[in-house]
Amino acid sequence: LMRGDRKLNPGEPEEPAAAEDLRRRMDEAGVTRAVFVQPMSFYGWDIRYVMDATRENREWATGVIPVNPDDPAHLELLQDAVQTYGIRGIRPVADPMSRFSTQNVYRLCRKARDLGVVVNAALDDNLDRVQDIAKIASDLDDLRIVLHHCLMLNARQNTEATLSALKLLSERPNVYAKLTPGAMGSSEAYPHRDMHEPLKRVIEYFGPERCAWGACFPNARWTKGTSYRQNLTLFTEELGLSQAEQEAILGTTALRLWFPGAASSG
Repeated sequence: LMRGDRKLNPGEPEEPAAAEDLRRRMDEAGVTRAVFVQPMSFYGWDIRYVMDATRENREWATGVIPVNPDDPAHLELLQDAVQTYGIRGIRPVADPMSRFSTQNVYRLCRKARDLGVVVNAALDDNLDRVQDIAKIASDLDDLRIVLHHCLMLNARQNTEATLSALKLLSERPNVYAKLTPGAMGSSEAYPHRDMHEPLKRVIEYFGPERCAWGACFPNARWTKGTSYRQNLTLFTEELGLSQAEQEAILGTTALRLWFPGAASSG
């Protein structure tokens, strides 16, 4: 990757992006809780920062870590991550054939279910794997699955096909949508009007009680030109959502998924 005459590290955040930097953005926007999600890029399987940051900031944050379903040692790693560090979600990595419906993925998903943590299904835009997720959701109907970035829903290409796939997955009551494609999927500057209708359709398919907002921090990397606060005001000011819809999408859905203790205490 190149920017001008400068070579970019594939994991470079492009702005200060430590936990304390995120907390400052949250305080400025009035956001009280966060989920740290480690991408499979620069750090690979090295999850120490997310684990330590989660443990040190348990009062306001939790974490989602990548886990290798083909490595039996990762089952023990996951148990320790949940019990010792407070991790509340995993990102299974597909096998070399990009399949998610393997015995090892099922083994990992059952472990996640038994530990009470959420599976973030990161399919990117690989719609051929949607049936894999639908099958896992059907077979393990007490496992909660969150669709990472809504299958990379965007306004540029495959919009209707992606929406059809999301509608199919929404028929499984244990599948949730993470509404992060507003800025990421738009071809326009904020307020990203080309993504308003697609986002509203996702909310209609899943219902606000199965939709969760995400800020995509660090925003200089993931939502070029759209700030942390604007990712929030897209939902509070631009989409025309009701107060009840906002409360679910911006709060109660995420609490039930990643902060069950806080959700049960109101």
